[in-house]
Amino acid sequence: MSKDSRTTLLTGIDSDRTSLQLNLWIDTAYHLPGADRRNYLQALNKVVEKEHVEIVFPQPDPEVRRVSAERENLHAKIFLPDQKTVSNCLDKFEALTIWHEAGLRRQPAVLSATDTAVNRRIKSLEYPCWIRAREGAGGLLSCKATDSSIVDYWLRFHWDQGIKTDFVAEEYLPGRDYCFMSIWNHGSLVTSMIRERLSWVGHRLIGTGGTSKLNRVVHQASVNNKALDAIRAISKSPHGIFCVDLKENPDNIPCPTEINCRFTTNVHYLTLASMKLAHPEWNFVWLASRIALGEEIPDCSKTNALPADLWFTKNTDMGFTVVSGNHWKAVETS
Repeated sequence: MSKDSRTTLLTGIDSDRTSLQLNLWIDTAYHLPGADRRNYLQALNKVVEKEHVEIVFPQPDPEVRRVSAERENLHAKIFLPDQKTVSNCLDKFEALTIWHEAGLRRQPAVLSATDTAVNRRIKSLEYPCWIRAREGAGGLLSCKATDSSIVDYWLRFHWDQGIKTDFVAEEYLPGRDYCFMSIWNHGSLVTSMIRERLSWVGHRLIGTGGTSKLNRVVHQASVNNKALDAIRAISKSPHGIFCVDLKENPDNIPCPTEINCRFTTNVHYLTLASMKLAHPEWNFVWLASRIALGEEIPDCSKTNALPADLWFTKNTDMGFTVVSGNHWKAVETS
C-alpha cells in the first residue's frame, strides 16, 4: 500500500501456521521455530537468504528480544534501537523506574513468587493500584486492585497455575487512554501521531489486557510532550520505532504506562488512511522501511501527523476500517 508496492515483496514468518494462513498481506510465508528455540536465528537467516530479505521487522516481544540480542549475526538490516534501550522497553518495571527517576511516574514495586517478603510488600502498596505482568504485551495479566486481598488472590491464582511471572504494582490511572506512535532517525523525531482508545474488543470487565475496538486521532500537546519526555528518558538518542501508551491521572495529566520499540498491532490503520486519503507520509510502516534502508522519504509532520477527524474501528471477524469526520453510514433514529 505504497508507491513501492510493485517492487516490494513481504515475507512473513510465524511459529503458528494458522496466523500465516490468515495473513493476506504477505507474498511468501515460512513456519519457523519460536524465538526461544536454539535454531530460531539459523532458520530466520535461511529465509533471509532464500528470499533476499533486506530488512527484518520483529514484531512480538520474544522476537524483538532475540533479534536485538543477535543482531550482529542476522544477515539483514533491522530498525531497532540499541540493545539496552530494547531491554528497557521490554521490562515494564525498568521502564517505570526510569520514568519515576525522570519525574513522570510514581515509584513502582515488583511482586515476585520467590520473594519471601511479598506479603509485606502487598500490604504496603497504595490502593487502588494497577497490577500487571512484568513482561508481555496488551497489559498482560493486569487488573485494578482496590485492596491487598485482591492483589494476593490475583497473584496466588496465577502462580498456583504455574505462571511464575513477576508482577508490577503501579499507581492506578483512571483517565483517558492514549497511544503515541512515532518514528525516529538517530536521535531526531521523524513523525508521530496520537490515537485515543475509546472501547475494547470483547468484554473487558476487570481490564486484563486486550485490543482496542474504537480509536480516534487526537491532537493534544500534553500527550505529545509527555510521550516525547518518556522516550527521551528511555533513550538519549532514540532510533527506530517507539510507541508509548499513556493514561491520565486524576488531575488529567497524561502519564506513560508502557513503551514498545516496535509498531503496535493497530499500525495498519495508518496504512489504510494513507491509501484512502492519498497521503503517503501517513504510512508509518513504509516510512520506517525506507529510513532503515537509507532511502528518501516525503516531508512529514513531526507531531500530529494525521488529522484529528479520523476514527479507526475493528471487531472480531469483521476486519477494520477508517471513518473521516463524522461520516458514519449508520443513520441515526430518534
